[in-house]
Amino acid sequence: MRKLSALLLVLLAGVAVAAQAPLFQLEDVNGNNVKLSDYIGDYVVVLDFWATSCSPCLAVMPHMQELYEEYKDDGLRVIGISEDLPRNVSSVKAKARELGVTYTIVLDQNAAALQAYQGGDAGIPFIVVIGYDGQITDTFRRIQPGDEDKIEEAVVEALGL
Repeated sequence: MRKLSALLLVLLAGVAVAAQAPLFQLEDVNGNNVKLSDYIGDYVVVLDFWATSCSPCLAVMPHMQELYEEYKDDGLRVIGISEDLPRNVSSVKAKARELGVTYTIVLDQNAAALQAYQGGDAGIPFIVVIGYDGQITDTFRRIQPGDEDKIEEAVVEALGL
């Protein structure tokens, strides 16, 4: 029943669950181009929209790191999408290092990716789970303590484990 409900659920002013994930190409913190299309077909992808000034976002990142470490050999990739303004970009890499993040961090300096996934509702933290086929399987808005288990369940289901 949950899957049927998810298929019918349309996010407020955003992308529908079970819709094709909007593709993007963003620069990572090392200056390399990262294209979501390079992951589709080979990996389940978790997008973690965050900012260095967002305390709830920073609280979620260690869990995203644990999830990545636990399931990367099963086909999971995590992409942290920083929504920091251009003047704060230098702190993004430092904050990721401080938190022990080893997954890919990209810079969405004009919020184009966030806009593509959320429409007019730009609240973060915001997590998107994308299946192997490029379909959005789950989204999590304004994550609260305890939501980590729900996110992991969604990842496990998308991985087919």
